[in-house]
Amino acid sequence: MHGENERGRRGTAIGLARVLLITLLVLSLAPVAASQGLRVVDVVNAGDAASEREHDYAGEGATAGAIDGRAYRQAHGWLSYAMAVYEDTEVTLSCVLRGTEGRSLAFDLLVEGRPVKKHTVVSPSSRPAIVDLRIPFEITKGLTVIHVMLRAVDGPTPELFELRTVQEHLERPSLADIPNGVPSPTGAAF
Repeated sequence: MHGENERGRRGTAIGLARVLLITLLVLSLAPVAASQGLRVVDVVNAGDAASEREHDYAGEGATAGAIDGRAYRQAHGWLSYAMAVYEDTEVTLSCVLRGTEGRSLAFDLLVEGRPVKKHTVVSPSSRPAIVDLRIPFEITKGLTVIHVMLRAVDGPTPELFELRTVQEHLERPSLADIPNGVPSPTGAAF
């Protein structure tokens, strides 16, 4: 009787090992994407001539200046930049703005000519503030460069120091990059 229990346990262990092996085989055949976390994809330093040239700056009723040695751009009309993005994940536009010292300053965000959001900034001091604006994926899907416009609403935009495109990017490793050619379910190599 003791021998039968031992054989039964071995049979169960072998059965579980087979199920695990088949699961791993199926997972290795599926496309694998390993999340790399949020990444800053592109940065434009507003008011900096070289950075703006690299990002196809355009504007109407916009001025540039410097505050405490930091360049900025502000618009009474609009300003726009071309920014690099990954084509396969949602984009967040991170705006580094000068604080408004209690004033209410608003702007419309347009991406690829489409309105995304009206945003109003009110902050108690002039210390830089970061405003993160999510861009709907249906606007950026399949694009590697997006055209971002900040358009003034009822007065000037806040002074803009920097724009960043931020995304989570999915790396798709080739089987040649993975030891033994078998990816794990989490995307890490065994």
